[in-house]
Formats: sequence, structure tokens, C-alpha cells
Amino acid sequence: MYLISFKQAEFAYTFIDYMATKDIILRTELDKDGNSQLFFDDSCDDKLTIVKQELEQYIQNPYDKRYLDATWQKSNNHSFKLPAKKLNAGILNLAPVGVITLIITIVCIALYGLLFIFGTTQILTYLGYPLPGQQAQMWRYITPIFIHFSLLHIVFNIMWWWYLGGMIEHLKGRFKLIEITIISGLLSNYAQASISGPDFGGLSGVVYALMGYVWLYGETRPSSGLRFERAMIVIIIVWLLAGFTGILGPIANTAHLVGLIVGLLLAVKDIWIIKKQ
Repeated sequence: MYLISFKQAEFAYTFIDYMATKDIILRTELDKDGNSQLFFDDSCDDKLTIVKQELEQYIQNPYDKRYLDATWQKSNNHSFKLPAKKLNAGILNLAPVGVITLIITIVCIALYGLLFIFGTTQILTYLGYPLPGQQAQMWRYITPIFIHFSLLHIVFNIMWWWYLGGMIEHLKGRFKLIEITIISGLLSNYAQASISGPDFGGLSGVVYALMGYVWLYGETRPSSGLRFERAMIVIIIVWLLAGFTGILGPIANTAHLVGLIVGLLLAVKDIWIIKKQ
């Protein structure tokens, strides 16, 4: 039996966790617009009455402490989820992703292909970070995130973008992904240009922001469904520090660091907003 739809999956999973503490099992499915639909499949009328009563209370105050407590108890049972028929194994999460995740993936791959046709210099001439006299060309402050210079470079970035960006767009919405991408892209590009000059590119500053955001937000609010393993964040930080030693070669270390900080700060901002509601 259909109960309700939530635009953000974390609200659906929080209520599912809460009802599980009462030995009532609900399930969720995505509709064609990406909303999380709740269903109750038990034929027991008494349980259905309880579900409807609890749902009314939940809608009135979804941030009540009892719901968060229930989520903490069940947090290990479902992190980032999609319907079983759409799940695929592997880190890339091959399930259909949102339009923003897909568009940026296509743009990055297309530009990488154009490098072989027109050359790196030509691409940077039109899309690279602004040189003196080019400051009015506003697109240049963000477009370096789409430019990649090697196969390993683009594969690494697109893999994490698809996984983390897709997760955020699915669970938090496309505008949250756009916010993180634009803010981290602009700031990491500016920082990198200030340190090393305009000849750089790559989505890694944004990717580090996604890592920081998903990790901190998921740790603080497991009901969101966002999840980035603690072991992975440790590895990423070690990799970041190794980059600054120079042993990894010429990489955009400043963009990585600024991106990570931006992601953490945006997570803190969103967590604070939720607590104030």
C-alpha cells in the first residue's frame, strides 16, 4: 500500500528506521522523478493504523530526537540505497544518475576528446583560467574543472564524481550538487591559480569537496543515506599530504586542499541549518 512520497530520501529512510524499532517493516521505491515513495505491504489493519498515526506525527516534526535515535540504531543497515533492481556492483554505482551528474560527466569526456583534436594549448586558450585582460570572460573562473590532461586524470575524477556526485544528487537533490560544484570549483580554481598560475585543470578540487561533504554530513546525519567510509577519508588525507611533498609529481595540491575544506564547511553549514529548524 502506498503511503507518501518524499523528495529527499533521508526523510523516507529515517521513518523506515523508526518504524523498524516498532517491528513494522516499510519499503521505499523511486518514482520517475526521483522521489522516494513509501509502501506498507503488511495486511494487518492494526499495524496500518499505527503506521498512519506515526506518519502524521513524523510529518509534523521529522527532526524529533526519537527519529534520529532510531536512525543511529539502524545506521549500519542501509547507507546509500537504490531499489534492488537498479543496483550494480562496484564503486562506480552504475545505476541511472541525475541530470547534473550526467551532464558534467559528458562535458569532461567531450573536452578530453577535443584535446586530441585541437591540442591542450588551444583548449586552455578558450577555457583556461583567465589571464590578465581576460577577467571579463567570467566562464573561465569555472571551466578549468572540465579540462583533463591524461587518461588517469579523467578516469580518477569521473569515477569519484559519478559515485559521490550521483549520491548527493539522488539523496540531496540537484541544486545541492550544483551548489557544492560551483562553490568548490570557483574557490579551488582561484586558489590553484594564485599558487601555480593559470595552466591547470581538472575536477579534483570539486571531487575533494564531495568527499569532505559526504563524509562529514553522513557521519553527523546517518539518516541522510550519505556515506563515505572513514578509512577512505584517511587515505584521501594521506594522499593529499603526499601530494604536497612532491613525490606524486605536478598535481593541483592547492585545489585539492581548498576543495576538501569547502566541502567540510558546506556540510557544517547544512548540519547547522537542520539543527536550527
